[in-house]
Amino acid sequence: MTAVAIFNPASGSSSGESKLVEVFGDNDVTLVPTTEEDPGIGQAAAAVRDGAATVIACGGDGTVRAVVQSVAGTDAVLGIIPEGTGNLLASNLSLRSDRDAADDALHGATRSLDVGVANDERFAVMAGVGFDATMIRDTNPKLKKRVGALAYVGSAIKNLPGTLVSATVSVDGKQVWTGRTTMVLVGNCGTVSGGIEVFPDARPDDGQLDIAILQASTLREWIVVGWKMIRRKQQDSHLLRRFTGATVEVTLSRPTAWELDGDPRRPTTALTFAIEPGVLKVRVPRN
Repeated sequence: MTAVAIFNPASGSSSGESKLVEVFGDNDVTLVPTTEEDPGIGQAAAAVRDGAATVIACGGDGTVRAVVQSVAGTDAVLGIIPEGTGNLLASNLSLRSDRDAADDALHGATRSLDVGVANDERFAVMAGVGFDATMIRDTNPKLKKRVGALAYVGSAIKNLPGTLVSATVSVDGKQVWTGRTTMVLVGNCGTVSGGIEVFPDARPDDGQLDIAILQASTLREWIVVGWKMIRRKQQDSHLLRRFTGATVEVTLSRPTAWELDGDPRRPTTALTFAIEPGVLKVRVPRN
């Protein structure tokens, strides 16, 4: 096997196997579906073990993250057919869709990227604890399938202004911040849904994690932060603090929801982040 495509039959706008057969055309690609029990980690590991040179994630951010978990650190190259709601890694890499995406995934240029690790799970784009995780957790899945990323807006409004939690943040072994926060984000890439740059200077191949600590606790403060982020203006330091480093530790005063690449996780009081430089090979457009 030279190419294996792992697809999520239930993801976003994907119409399943028949659509992928059309997208890949005459290319020799083995199609493997995900299951409720395994979102792609086991399927990707099996593909690598069986000698696949290219493992293609077809679906949303969850499918991409699952495939990254098994492909990073191997000789296999990751391809992506973005078919989900957010398509965060695809957006950060300016990947194309449908037949163009298939051509890129099979015949594009190869770029080496870093991969983040949060509590021993890999992520490609961003992880966070607090408001963003709560928003993702509370998003209606049926509405998400119907209207896409707009479904997050309703959940965000429902959860604003967020709940403050006492936290301590250490970067590269040194405590850099302590106080009350509504959200801590740790990113490998800089852009989230809607093209909003959370980390303007982030690069997925710089060997660094970018950290944002949000202290906005009122609707007015959220508006100020959001407006400056959209306009790419410097943030007020009493509302948003930024740091960079190779390792990050976040300690929380009570169990708090967290997520990685849009996948919600059970509440925790401690998160440890690290960066794995250059361990993921990804196919991108040649231009």
